[in-house]
Amino acid sequence: MGAVLLLLALAAGLLFFRLGVPGLMDPDEGRYAEIAREMWVSADWITPHLNQVKYLEKPPLVYWLTSLSLAALGKTETAARLVPALCALGGTLAVYGFGRVMFNPQAALMAAAVLLTSVGYVIMGRLLTLDMPLTCFLTLGVGLAYLALSRDRRAYLPWAYLSLALALLTKGLVALVLPGLIFGAWALARRDWQILLRLWDFRGSLILLLVGLPWFVLVSIDNPEFLKYFFFQEHVERYLTSYSHHGEPGYYFVGILTVGLLPWTFLLPWGLGQGLSPKSPIDRQDTLFLGLWAGVVLLFFSLSRAKLAPYILPALPPLALLLGRAVDGGGQGPGLGLNSRGINWSLLLWLGLGLAMVLIFLALMASWSQKLSKLDFLSPYPLIGLIILAVTPALTLACRGWPRARWVMLLIGAVALNSTVILGMERVAGQRSGRALAQVINANWQPGEALIGYRVYLQSLEFYTGQDFFLYNIKGELKFGSQHTPGVDLFLEQPAALRKLVQQRPRVYLLVQDEDWPEVQNLFPQQFQVLSVWRKGLLVANQ
Repeated sequence: MGAVLLLLALAAGLLFFRLGVPGLMDPDEGRYAEIAREMWVSADWITPHLNQVKYLEKPPLVYWLTSLSLAALGKTETAARLVPALCALGGTLAVYGFGRVMFNPQAALMAAAVLLTSVGYVIMGRLLTLDMPLTCFLTLGVGLAYLALSRDRRAYLPWAYLSLALALLTKGLVALVLPGLIFGAWALARRDWQILLRLWDFRGSLILLLVGLPWFVLVSIDNPEFLKYFFFQEHVERYLTSYSHHGEPGYYFVGILTVGLLPWTFLLPWGLGQGLSPKSPIDRQDTLFLGLWAGVVLLFFSLSRAKLAPYILPALPPLALLLGRAVDGGGQGPGLGLNSRGINWSLLLWLGLGLAMVLIFLALMASWSQKLSKLDFLSPYPLIGLIILAVTPALTLACRGWPRARWVMLLIGAVALNSTVILGMERVAGQRSGRALAQVINANWQPGEALIGYRVYLQSLEFYTGQDFFLYNIKGELKFGSQHTPGVDLFLEQPAALRKLVQQRPRVYLLVQDEDWPEVQNLFPQQFQVLSVWRKGLLVANQ
């Protein structure tokens, strides 16, 4: 009970404290919050909409839950982000539970704490995206299925299937493909294909069909274009081609994982070595499976042509379990891992790299001050974070012979690092949120006025104002929906249509980028008043 209370206390500080302070950031947070708002307003729970047009890229579970949260708590940032924060907590408790079954209570606590204090996990737990809910449900599904087979607890299988059904409703077929590849790799590594047969469970399959299938049937009935678009374009083409414009090099996720696991990244090579060492008493079956779990996620997304940083999040839970087991001592005795020769060398390497990063950063600030001036809004948090990374291993090394004190130092350092990250996220939100612009619009809005984006669309601005967003000469992610949603006249293609709208309305609020501002001034003879400045341009209104 004490371990769970400690995890809840950590989660309260790292996941929920000041959760609603930053404004919703574009594009992802603004997009998903606005879809949830429109779903609640329209009461259409089958077909998601964004800016009044169909948005069929993703399944609706997060939209459903976020809509209910907004309805219960109001249209606030906390309500919008509550679902991923709760899922981050759920994934942490799941790792703790798996660690207790596979290892022991202390290793389980350490693994859960490693996960909860990893920078990438904290960031994604505080942002409204689909990746943290997907990670939570995948972790439950894969972990429960593994325990069902390795510990002969078949009663877990229906719950595993339910978790994967929820993952399917969160982000689509990846929820089934990844577990299939993970268990396929495990069967191949053990040369035991009976593993795949033992995963079959009638009750679980029935749950998967009853929970996961109905929405796909209903949305296909209402939208005949859904099947081809969702399964072929949003799955096959996104994975095999660069049509989504998120192409990155093959090693991209290695770097993202390195950053996302901070500060524990420095201990990862030693932790993996503990499991691979011939002399290690760590249960090889568990180590093999956890390594394959993380490795398959890394390889699968590395081979994809479309790469976004949050995709790698499902690799963190198995790595946290491996690190928790290693830090605990790998079965040699509680806390022995914290005094091993391997971790001492890892801490020394960590200290050296940490000091080097501080010195390099200071040198860059001195020589590239103008080039880095765009990041001044984050000061002083990057430097503070690097100093914490350097100080943490030094304090830990000073506690040699006291494993509990070493663990406390590591945990304090991780919490301190994440605290600077959280404060930095609030600064980033100030640059990427439409909340301040919406406050200006809401303070002046009168019936009959119009909000127009001139080749730009801020979803969070639409969320905060609750107004339809006319878009001139831009469709982007709304292109498919605009082609398949009849009766929506929010998209303006020609200057004549834009002039007509401006003439018809008593006043318009125009969001324009700096590079397009001279064009707007030439297009309209009337004088526009600048109401506010944002990161890329201006919010203006006619007199």
